[in-house]
Amino acid sequence: MPDMGVLSLAISNKLNEKCERTLEFACSDTKLVRRYLHKPKYTSARGSRPGFVSAPGDGHFYLDGELFDFRSFNTPTLLNGVEFRARDLVETISAFGSPVARTYTLHVANSMFKDGKQNPSSSHILGWDNSANDWIYNETNWKNIDQALDLARQHGVKLIIPIINQDYGSDDSDWVGNINDLVRHRYNIQSYTVAQKAVDWFTDFEMIRCFKKIISFYLNRINTFNGIRIGSDETILAFETGNEMNWGYQNGSDAHDRPAPASWTIEIAEFIKSLAPNTLVMDGSYSRNPKLAWEAEALASPHIDLYSFHFYGEGEIQSYRVLENQVRAHGKTFIIGEHGFYDKITVWEAFYQNVTCPGALVWSMRGHSENGGFVTHGEGNNIYSYHAPGFRNQTSKDFDTQEADVISLTYDASYRILGLSPPRKPIPATPDAFLVSNGTHAGISWRGAAWAQEYQVLGAVFRDAQFSIISRYTPDNFDDGQLFVPLDPTDPTKPIYINLPEPIPHQSHAGWIDTKWCPPGSSAPCGDIHFAKQEDLKPRINYRRLKPMSPPPEQISVKNRQPNPIAQKSFISGGWFSHLA
Repeated sequence: MPDMGVLSLAISNKLNEKCERTLEFACSDTKLVRRYLHKPKYTSARGSRPGFVSAPGDGHFYLDGELFDFRSFNTPTLLNGVEFRARDLVETISAFGSPVARTYTLHVANSMFKDGKQNPSSSHILGWDNSANDWIYNETNWKNIDQALDLARQHGVKLIIPIINQDYGSDDSDWVGNINDLVRHRYNIQSYTVAQKAVDWFTDFEMIRCFKKIISFYLNRINTFNGIRIGSDETILAFETGNEMNWGYQNGSDAHDRPAPASWTIEIAEFIKSLAPNTLVMDGSYSRNPKLAWEAEALASPHIDLYSFHFYGEGEIQSYRVLENQVRAHGKTFIIGEHGFYDKITVWEAFYQNVTCPGALVWSMRGHSENGGFVTHGEGNNIYSYHAPGFRNQTSKDFDTQEADVISLTYDASYRILGLSPPRKPIPATPDAFLVSNGTHAGISWRGAAWAQEYQVLGAVFRDAQFSIISRYTPDNFDDGQLFVPLDPTDPTKPIYINLPEPIPHQSHAGWIDTKWCPPGSSAPCGDIHFAKQEDLKPRINYRRLKPMSPPPEQISVKNRQPNPIAQKSFISGGWFSHLA
């Protein structure tokens, strides 16, 4: 006869406030407590409201007549494809005071060029078709955009979407495909540097015409998940003309200190407005020169609603007030599209105390992985992407040691900018547990739940037997696919002792340099730098999935610790496994 066992995974959000907030439950006189699998609604404490966001030029955003200023995060992977990852991110962002996120640009295939790394399978634009006089699109990845937009809509999250990426000066810094790759496709130029010198993206009539084709395809697209035309979708707070658009290489200079020319920005903004008249348009210029952030004609244009600047490191933010005043003088709205990488938490605190513009977005947030653990990304100088709710004890070098403070400070600021007291962070939903094997040992892993701080693993011998907590505290701040809790199938109630590595001490964030503006051999302050093209490759996942664990509608667990009604109210998921004797 086989020995049968059942496992479940309980979840709690024992956050920095040192409290555990879970569902209400009925008191029981028995030693068993039923745990019902209700699904919480991820949404801002202010609720989710339809409508287009407006920016009348008074220094604020509004939605449905109410203030909609925001403090939140960039989510550069949101449009990239995996449904679980997109859902986890929008569930996370939905909890902020005004739920807003900035995505990243369209991906342009360039692996057909000898110096390219962006594969067609992960790109939105594949090349140019001379016979059709149009771009070739990857429908699979456009459906991924549809899906992410629909998920954001369901959760009341508003998005700022930059359309295309800047040329940062070399093929080494061409991570997802950019404007120079579009030039190469359109004019059939193989060399990156030859294309740069042959065609000026911002003034070439044909490239402007062809870029408008992309915009038209994008905004006239009917979302395959909800039937909404993208140019008419209230989910989109703003279309941005591009990411960090910069008119470099003037007379042989690569200083990158000029914004995109006003003539180009105005023409593109006017075209966007013609296709999305109710959606805000943001100037995507980034001159890296506060003295010339935007040309006067662009500031005066009626087709441009928003202007942004990116601030990294403590020194750069000093020019913030001058830039905001310059935009406000034209009756327009200024936001900080990207910021972060500050050395000390005190600088983060000062930022949120002193910056008053209606929008500010941290770079950047990543979510849970469908393989268990989190997606991670390194920026250099011990700076990494952030993960909610923020983990104070990091045991992986791919997690930022400032993470817990950055998440909490930004979350609190997202409510204070609205004149509200920050509420407690959300109750997490049910994690998705699954059994795995590392080749020699069975174990459990799970897809984490947004805003969950820790998990409990429970086991029982039979379906109607009492559950025992076999692991009281298990975090999931592990690298993508590296979350593995070993089990003993012969004794499903045997306690598990997990020896986590010692927490990584605080890592200095000082001295970060924006290397993407430093082509190898340039005279820029950062010197001769080589860019790692595969910086986000992770260790191979060595776990093999066994049977899926389907959660039953309710499960029973035992009070095997001091009675604590708060601590007993947890979401759980799990399923049966068997061990052949």
